[in-house]
Amino acid sequence: MTKSKLFGKVKRLLFLLVPQQWRLNLLQWNIKTRYKSPPLVFPWKGVAMKKVLAILPEEPVEAFHQINNYMRISALFKNAAFTIFCTQEVGPYFQQVHPQATFIEYDRRARGLFSGGFDAWGNEFNKEEFDVCLLLERCPDVSLLYLAGKTAAPVRAGYYGAGDYPFINMHVKPSPKRPYRAEQNALMAHVFGAPDRIKMNWSVSKETIEEIKHMTRELNIVPSSRIAIVDAGLFFADFGPEWTQHLCDVLKATKGYACCMYIEGEPADALSEFVSNMQFPVFSNLTASRCAALIVRSACIISGKSVLFELSNVLQKPVIGVFEKDILSRYCQQSVSTKGIAYSALPDKATIHGIVGLVSAMDGAEKT
Repeated sequence: MTKSKLFGKVKRLLFLLVPQQWRLNLLQWNIKTRYKSPPLVFPWKGVAMKKVLAILPEEPVEAFHQINNYMRISALFKNAAFTIFCTQEVGPYFQQVHPQATFIEYDRRARGLFSGGFDAWGNEFNKEEFDVCLLLERCPDVSLLYLAGKTAAPVRAGYYGAGDYPFINMHVKPSPKRPYRAEQNALMAHVFGAPDRIKMNWSVSKETIEEIKHMTRELNIVPSSRIAIVDAGLFFADFGPEWTQHLCDVLKATKGYACCMYIEGEPADALSEFVSNMQFPVFSNLTASRCAALIVRSACIISGKSVLFELSNVLQKPVIGVFEKDILSRYCQQSVSTKGIAYSALPDKATIHGIVGLVSAMDGAEKT
């Protein structure tokens, strides 16, 4: 074990022995005295920003809800060099929308306040002299808070309740009038004075589309079929095998559609056994680019609170989201291509009939 790793372990152990409020006080004192992180000063230089650091949410779904906010801010500071700090799960998707940025990806499992990697990145970020640090995580781990504070950027923006000064010196408070999470997040862009509308560029290469076409041929899917993708991994975990199977069987019987299953990552044993018994075509463990190409190739996506739903929404492809009633308005902004269906306790057969009705209605709207 190296001296730096040993020192980091000792610091973590000593830190855990201190009461929680004392821990924050110690970190705040360190940021103020050692890193000289300043308060927000007006007027600030705005469009003259040269370096921007964005710390993305760790959950991929929450990160997707920051795409519009982030792209609007990047359009405002169009001459600035952007660095994106994110988990390995989030990075591949943001690379599609802002390939010009510098990406630093970390393993969420290895994230820690005094871990060697985070200590090194914090010190490096301090040397970079960023003009703006965007902490886009709503409920950040203390290690991310500390990282934002260590940048000592003149503007360290975050959300109300995410952390106090000196970690953050500019707090954005979401409006209850905006229930949709992405719109709430975009208030940060509004505070900065960013443009209200931006063009989202997410291109799917011809090569990747050809790869998906090749996969469909291997799965014996007729080329002319209208593919309906069911987020089987999500539904199996949330609603159980019986409901998931019934949904797939009903969609299979729907005229003109080829029902296929989608699984994010490698399926666990129970899910793998379920899928093999179902005998439906399965797409699993796809890269971000292949997932996008599959969505483009498909006629309809049925999902929920997932990356598949969010990516379909970004690509403006027909997608139906199944959400608990209390969170429907937060995660689903309904439009011509995006529809949501709510359930109270657990979805039932009536929910499935509602899904099929939406599939038919969206299909009719697309043809007109």
